[in-house]
Amino acid sequence: MEKFRIFYRNTMLVSLLLLSACHQEESLYKREFTNKDSKIYARQFINGLNTHYYQGSPEEHFQILEAKKLDSTFADIYREMGASRVKRGLITQFYETYGKAVAYDAESWQGYRGYLYLYFYRDYDRAIQDYNTLDALTPDFVDYPQSENIDFSRAVCYLMKKEYDKALSYFEKFFEHEIEADNLDYVQSRAFLFHGITYYNMGNIERALEKIDLGIQHNKNADLLYWKAKIWKESGGKTSEIFQLLKESKKLMKQGSNNRRPYVEEFYQTYIEDIEEMIQSIS
Repeated sequence: MEKFRIFYRNTMLVSLLLLSACHQEESLYKREFTNKDSKIYARQFINGLNTHYYQGSPEEHFQILEAKKLDSTFADIYREMGASRVKRGLITQFYETYGKAVAYDAESWQGYRGYLYLYFYRDYDRAIQDYNTLDALTPDFVDYPQSENIDFSRAVCYLMKKEYDKALSYFEKFFEHEIEADNLDYVQSRAFLFHGITYYNMGNIERALEKIDLGIQHNKNADLLYWKAKIWKESGGKTSEIFQLLKESKKLMKQGSNNRRPYVEEFYQTYIEDIEEMIQSIS
């Protein structure tokens, strides 16, 4: 019995010492941050994410939650939460996270959400609403959400809604601004293509070819050549000339010079099977 008392007393003593050490450690490291400090440290957590942690990983999620504890009104936290959810197809979480990002910082994330509505979810009306709201927030300034001219984005929305007159008006604004800012050599191939397709869908073949040829002149790729061949074929063009276009289109496709985007299919995306099928149809 005496040995048991000694063992119990020693055990309790060790426990008290450990508990005391824990309290000392807690008092040593625990700190109340000022509002200013909390905002600074929250931003440091978020700014370091992409450098050190894989997006969507447990480690990244831990960092995000720590940042949220420090400043729950920091919009970038919710944008970071949403990014990995979007790429994994978790649409309900997309609505929640990007909704908060926009609520806390509309100028930074309203257009980005519109971009996701357009390309990931094909929700053209919501995309247009976000683009228009952002445009109103930044008057006399052309926004580039996700590095894409906002007028081009709206043109694509209206093209896919089959509201071709509105699409053309935004394509014209887009090209006018790009020419003033620099020159057409820096405009993506798909801008010329979508402009041409808009005219094609309206039955204006001459203007469609004009825009596609302009794209071939400044930034040729497989899609532009394929669509030129397609229009020529439908218009009764020479088989030999159509074949040459398709041959070059296939070559560029194999080199990776074609319209595509990660995670989702590009609008009017051309595949090598499309080119091969048309070659077979004229052989």
